[in-house]
Amino acid sequence: MKTENHDHLLQELRLAQLEIKVLREQLLKSAEQAQKNREEMEEMTAQNAPMSPTEESVIVPMRPTKPVPTNGSATKSNAPRVLCVEDSEPNYRLIESILEDRPGTDLYWAESGQRALALAQEKSPQLILLDLDLPDMHGSKVLESLQSQPATAETPVIVISADATPSQIERMLSAGARNYLTKPFEIRRFLCIFDEVFACA
Repeated sequence: MKTENHDHLLQELRLAQLEIKVLREQLLKSAEQAQKNREEMEEMTAQNAPMSPTEESVIVPMRPTKPVPTNGSATKSNAPRVLCVEDSEPNYRLIESILEDRPGTDLYWAESGQRALALAQEKSPQLILLDLDLPDMHGSKVLESLQSQPATAETPVIVISADATPSQIERMLSAGARNYLTKPFEIRRFLCIFDEVFACA
């Protein structure tokens, strides 16, 4: 009994440390972005001239266009494969940080619906984390397309969205999503759902 209690306390401590780490990273990213925005505004004011499209493309940080593997090699066939469909890099990095607590996971990133569908066919993920507000199509269309393809029809999809309206949640669950998390979501609940999916895989 003492050993079980000790293991439970260690698990709770690890999760608490992870939550603190994620919050710290988010605060640092927010502070860095705010400082960058201030510097850009000061530069624009000093120049006192509108920026051309070319200049904007230089200043705005470019996001990766290729899938980003993390927490292990993509060549390990027995490693859990997760596709994160999210157009916000900070939100993707948050998922990446959380899944560091699940070593061996292969994580891939798609910033649009079309990219997500292509990667789903290419990488055969065992779990898909799906945002709804994507730049090229709504997440519901992505889910519909995934379920229409034999290769991805049975792949578990967890929706992670800021839309917390009951009607939207019910709509996505009825459409075939395994679960629905609203942003900001609880890390412990996310990890429990993650573990449940791969325990049944």
